[in-house]
Amino acid sequence: MIAPAPDVFDTTGAKCVTMLLKIRARLAELPVGGQLVVVSDDPTSVYDLPAWCHMTHHTYVGVEHDGEVLRHTLEVTDKSVRSTAGRAWASPTP
Repeated sequence: MIAPAPDVFDTTGAKCVTMLLKIRARLAELPVGGQLVVVSDDPTSVYDLPAWCHMTHHTYVGVEHDGEVLRHTLEVTDKSVRSTAGRAWASPTP
C-alpha cells in the first residue's frame, strides 16, 4: 500500500508558540502514520519542533534547508498525545 502524500502546512511568519498551536491543530486532523511537512522561516524551529515532537510522542522525521526556508516533516504515531488547546506542548493529565 502506498502511503498518502504528506500534508504541507506553511507557517512562515509565525514564531514558536503561535506555530505550535497551529501545528497541534493540523496534526489532530491526521490519522496515525500521517505526515505533516511544516514550512517555516523561524530559525529556532530546528530546536523547537524536535523538542515538541519528543514531548508529544510524534516522530520528528527531519528537516530540509532551502536558504532561510525550513521544511520539517512530522509524523503522527500510535503513541502521539493529542494535546489540547490549553496544553499545546504537554501531555494531558490522565
